[in-house]
Amino acid sequence: MSTSMKKGRCFCCDSLLQYPLDVNCFRCTVCETINDINPLSQIKEENAILSLDTLRMLNEMGNINIFLEYINCYFSRFCNLNEAFKKPGDDDPNAINYEELLNTYEFIGYLCSSVESEVMNGLITLLKRPGRKLTVNSDVRFLLIIFECPFLFHNGTKDEKLRNHEILKRLFGIISCLSNNLHKYMVGVFANLSEEDFKKKIELVNHFISYRLMEFEDMYKIYPNDWSIKAASRIMALLHAANNIRKPSIPISEFYNMAVDLIDITGDYNNWQNVQPCFSFCQYPCLISLGQKINILKMETNQYLTSILRNNISGTTPVNPYFSIQIRRDHLIEDSLDQIQLALKNGVDMKKRLNVKFIGEDGVDAGGLRKEWLFLLVKELFEPKYGMFKFDETTNLCWFSPISFENESQYKLLGIIIGLAIYNGIILDIRLPLACYKRLLNYTCNLEDLREIHPQVAHSFDEILKYEGENMEDVFCMNFMATYSEFGKVVQVPLIEKGQDIYVNKENRKDFVDRYLYWFFIESVQKKFEAFREGFNLLCSGNFLSLCRPEEIQSMILGEEDIDIDRLRGITVYKKCDANTRAVQWFWEIVSKYDEQMKKKLMIFVTGSDRICPTGIEDMKFQITYYEDIIGKEYLPQTHTCFNEILLFNYESKEALADKLEKAIYYSEGFGIK
Repeated sequence: MSTSMKKGRCFCCDSLLQYPLDVNCFRCTVCETINDINPLSQIKEENAILSLDTLRMLNEMGNINIFLEYINCYFSRFCNLNEAFKKPGDDDPNAINYEELLNTYEFIGYLCSSVESEVMNGLITLLKRPGRKLTVNSDVRFLLIIFECPFLFHNGTKDEKLRNHEILKRLFGIISCLSNNLHKYMVGVFANLSEEDFKKKIELVNHFISYRLMEFEDMYKIYPNDWSIKAASRIMALLHAANNIRKPSIPISEFYNMAVDLIDITGDYNNWQNVQPCFSFCQYPCLISLGQKINILKMETNQYLTSILRNNISGTTPVNPYFSIQIRRDHLIEDSLDQIQLALKNGVDMKKRLNVKFIGEDGVDAGGLRKEWLFLLVKELFEPKYGMFKFDETTNLCWFSPISFENESQYKLLGIIIGLAIYNGIILDIRLPLACYKRLLNYTCNLEDLREIHPQVAHSFDEILKYEGENMEDVFCMNFMATYSEFGKVVQVPLIEKGQDIYVNKENRKDFVDRYLYWFFIESVQKKFEAFREGFNLLCSGNFLSLCRPEEIQSMILGEEDIDIDRLRGITVYKKCDANTRAVQWFWEIVSKYDEQMKKKLMIFVTGSDRICPTGIEDMKFQITYYEDIIGKEYLPQTHTCFNEILLFNYESKEALADKLEKAIYYSEGFGIK
């Protein structure tokens, strides 16, 4: 007679399993966790509560066996550990007294190693059989208590590493399988941790992922089918969600995992794109570094260009693999706009290899001319004479002008320019704030975004929001109107109907700030920003963009601003010379004394940009080529910006080189980058 079977998922590894209908529990065949269908009956110790005072008293008694029995009783049983370290008087009845908890762990750490081992063995026992399905906030306190355990960082011996890995594997597995409501609760808990403790959680998860990838055989090949890698990645996603609501948040780079950078990113990305039924790190892009995301973009570009060449070989009608632009320098914006509009009209694909030619000038674009075109075009578009943007003198940042008479085509052009820059890996000094990239990725802008652009306006809103006096309307005299200047005249716009008659008070002040932010970031610039977004999306949209955070898109465009000459010297390669060549030594002695402005001019002269690549100076190329012929001693240094290369000659003295280098840098301005 066959037994009726039922299907269910493991509480820890989420494996789909079959078990008999008439059992109270079943053991997972994948992770060996015992899943209790009905809560396991446990009797909580009534006369003792796990506390620091109790541990101190037991330690003074001097009986190690009683001490270890007490430790095991509390750290191996759900009913005891989950009720420990409560924080009376807190709004959250499930809140943990973290101060007492950490002091307790610290005290245990001072004792003999057998006590720490008893704690860890108890946790393994508990996590192998929690005793119930976790359904409400009060059920997950023990998981948060375990997550705080500092002994998880103790990885001295191989056995300790494996033991701690086993605990973390089960801890992350159980947390990852919780319901959405419990995940939301835990995100709130994580968001309120101190910055130090929050970073420790990220470090612990990253350590687990790195250890598993690097120490377990063939894990770099089989990780898509490893449930514990997937579970840990989900925990990092919860921490990342918590970071989104933290004030202040920590940089996205804190989440990057260097071991993840060693995976086959092409295969991982293809699995993600093809919606395979297996795990991929692209599902959790906070773990993937900016450098790898740029590599993904390059991979997409190369695959696309390869497909064009392949079609040219097999097809009957060859396709031009280039998106070609021909520009007159003295009609830069006009020609650029005309050429791009013509390309759009004719259906020309701007994702092809960009090729730029300045009319009337010799030269083949091997990268330098496209850099120059984008650099000059951006510089021109942000000129105040066009009125496309309003600048803040305090921050030197700009935002879309609500009064510009420029038509939307120029904003679309700028969006295309930024898209082309990202797609072609070109760095531009664009003074747009993070809010611009947040809007491109459909993130909500807030008061902190306004503070970055207009700190004085944001400060005035701070004063409104925190004011405690009774006479608020008389003190601030503000109504629901937004104000800006238009050619010297003050213009007011109602934020709501009859806003001029509604004054800001304590009851409506938050609504006033929210409406102003909506007006500033969306309503006042709607048509212009949508044109800008449309241009940007022609080059950058879809799967790749969904991997990126706004700050990462900003970094791809801006790169790094700090130019460290010593670091630049460390990555330089030499042709027809070496680091000991006299002219090379003089060169470094000269440029090491440059101020920040001259460093930027030098970088523009050599690379076509005054900024460093977004992943750091170590990832860029910089080359010095030397010509020893005595005839060249009168030549100015020359550059090939396509290859980030500077050409030096056999100069008579360091002073002669310094003079000629400075002249070369200044002469190149306004006459095109060579």
